Amino acid sequence: MYLFCFFDLPTSTKRDRYRYTVFRRKLLQSGFVMLQYSVYIAQIRGIHQVKDRIERVKSFAPKNGEIRLLTVTDRQFDRTEIIINYEYSKSDKSVEYGNQLILEF
Repeated sequence: MYLFCFFDLPTSTKRDRYRYTVFRRKLLQSGFVMLQYSVYIAQIRGIHQVKDRIERVKSFAPKNGEIRLLTVTDRQFDRTEIIINYEYSKSDKSVEYGNQLILEF
């Protein structure tokens, strides 16, 4: 099973940015990894661990903003389609895409 955490937290003030940073660090300490900005995922073994992890996230969730948690089975996650659109010249097999370097062979 996988537990997704989607969040939209305010970052307009210094205090908001601090709360965002603390929340993000605690997600990472709780076993989540970043899938993309404001989308984190944790692999979990059973439904009881899902409930425990949800309670843990609730315990350190900031008061402002929106946080969504979604449970997905392994089978559902395996059907994920990833589409990356980018252009490159045929002579250059390495392409800079955001902060990620994509190598094609």
